[in-house]
Amino acid sequence: MEGNTATIRDVAKQAGVSASTVSRILNYDDTLSVSDETRRTVLEIVEKLQYKKKVKKNSSSNDKIAIIQWHSSKEEMNDLYYLQIQYGIENKALGMGIAVSTLSFSDLISVHMSRYNGIIAIGKFDDAEITELASFNLPLVFIGQNYLPYGYDSVQSDFISPISWIIRHFIENDIDKIGMIAGQEQTGTKHNTVYDPRAITFKKELSNLNIFNPDFMFEGSYGPDSGFKLMEQAINKLDKNLPSGFIIGSDSMAIGALKALKQHSINVPKRVSLISFNDVSIAKYADPSLSTIHVYTEIMGERAFNLLIERIHNSKKIPESIIIGSKFIKRESSI
Repeated sequence: MEGNTATIRDVAKQAGVSASTVSRILNYDDTLSVSDETRRTVLEIVEKLQYKKKVKKNSSSNDKIAIIQWHSSKEEMNDLYYLQIQYGIENKALGMGIAVSTLSFSDLISVHMSRYNGIIAIGKFDDAEITELASFNLPLVFIGQNYLPYGYDSVQSDFISPISWIIRHFIENDIDKIGMIAGQEQTGTKHNTVYDPRAITFKKELSNLNIFNPDFMFEGSYGPDSGFKLMEQAINKLDKNLPSGFIIGSDSMAIGALKALKQHSINVPKRVSLISFNDVSIAKYADPSLSTIHVYTEIMGERAFNLLIERIHNSKKIPESIIIGSKFIKRESSI
């Protein structure tokens, strides 16, 4: 085990499937014939086993919190980052004896929100969605971006500083041809594209070093399929000029990129080093295991929960925007 990481056998036992099935699910093997329900069960068990469950405390509180996820259930399975944050909130609530319900943003039209005392909204929401959430007139905290300009408490991770760390790491290891596979998301209404701010930092940092090459940048949706397609594009377009180092927007995208590199017999990390983001559980089970930026999702969830409880009991509280630091975890996918 790595820290609190469960073994594949632990996961297989709880899920009622074989260890090889767990391994293939964690590596997003699309040739594996299992139901979406089984796939989701395995991924959820892997994530939940990372958390030390807190003993429930007796509480006189009647508070009930709504967690609103902007991703659909299917999208969550492709990018476990938001699911990790959700579990962090749930674990904190469990420790305080406060009830929590998880809802999808698309479900709000059929939910009586008056039964809740407050909302924690996880994701990236546009103006129309923020207005809809505000219309419930409940204490509201966001996780994912800075919503202070809208007058709301928010918690986010520092995704910008790690770009500098990774670039410096590559250059110190004689890698100056650096590429990026960046993610793009859409708000829940699908009306607005959310561009990855790390791409802007990447361009700026490499331009300052006079080593930026626009041909080395690829952007697409998050998830393993997109990671595979974008790395395929890079390999076919660049051939022998393929960068020796890639920054990848998420671990699941990196899983897909690894698959593309393997199919082209390109060695990782000897020929191409990969460093991704989030450090969700699949990063440890990848082959090779992923070097990644560890995002403290549990702490993000806890901070947001605390902010919401404070606001429930003090509506005049000054809004806060909290940025949580991150950490570079070196594993087998990078030199």
